[in-house]
Amino acid sequence: METIRLTHAIAVKVQIWREGKLLIIKRAPDDDYYPGFWDVPGGSLHAGETVDQGLRRETEEEAGLSLSRIRPLTTWSHGEGEMFEIGLSFLATSETDIVTLSEEHTEAVWMAPEQISDYEFPPNLAKEINWVISKDWHHK
Repeated sequence: METIRLTHAIAVKVQIWREGKLLIIKRAPDDDYYPGFWDVPGGSLHAGETVDQGLRRETEEEAGLSLSRIRPLTTWSHGEGEMFEIGLSFLATSETDIVTLSEEHTEAVWMAPEQISDYEFPPNLAKEINWVISKDWHHK
């Protein structure tokens, strides 16, 4: 029987809203993917890891935060061929606003919704954040 190669990576991202503000983190200037852009915590799942485990691990690694009230938001995809990635986005909150950044990021800000145009995001992330704001889900 022929072995089928798996070609899709799975990534998770989380919008962490706390008291009406979104945690955004700035990618390092030497990052391979959108260097210097603002982002939300997340990354690729490790082999054998569940979505919940990966989301919590990435958030702890990148921002030093524990998540609560995790809710699914949307799906997305990025890349092509061997670099194709399927993404799952979530909404969550955190019990604290004290952020400890990883070396992959240079700054963290708790952004108010009206400040979104002050920051440069990857295009689809900006759309997703604006969608959450338009639905008033950032207060729930």
